[in-house]
Amino acid sequence: MVRAYYLEQADKSVSLEELESTIGVMYTYIDHHDYEGRIQEICKERGYGHRSMVYLFKEKMPNIDEMLPKFFEEHVHEFEEIRYIVDGSGIFDVRDKQDEWIRIHVEAGDLLVLPAGIYHRFTLDEKKYAIAMRLFLETMAEPVWTPFNRNLGTIEEMPCRKTYVDKFNLSVKAI
Repeated sequence: MVRAYYLEQADKSVSLEELESTIGVMYTYIDHHDYEGRIQEICKERGYGHRSMVYLFKEKMPNIDEMLPKFFEEHVHEFEEIRYIVDGSGIFDVRDKQDEWIRIHVEAGDLLVLPAGIYHRFTLDEKKYAIAMRLFLETMAEPVWTPFNRNLGTIEEMPCRKTYVDKFNLSVKAI
């Protein structure tokens, strides 16, 4: 089951309701032994028409050690990021309203939706193993998953970031 807490204060939990109401991160649990029907419903509800599987372990991704630092760079996407953990586990870090890291530890059965424009990053936990399903909007001719790294300095001017900041009444901090 998912666990969310402040990275610098691991004893300070964050509820799923707080994640959704304050920064727009949505969570759903779907039994990982029988997920296809519920995933289809979510795809229909949210307008997802493309999907792909990502195998995050050495046997399937020999260059995982080179890829993880890229996933762990703080970034945003123009579109919401939706991930379903089919097997294994991993860690999403997201920024709260005060620009502090909230760590979300996900495992098999956890579906996470990160809104477009939220600063986040991903890594594996100590098990170094995850299989995740990525869902993409059906309006896209090709599935797009372009990260825009925060250190570029121009992220705050992106429409997706401005919309996110306005929607959740965030203060904008320079890096």
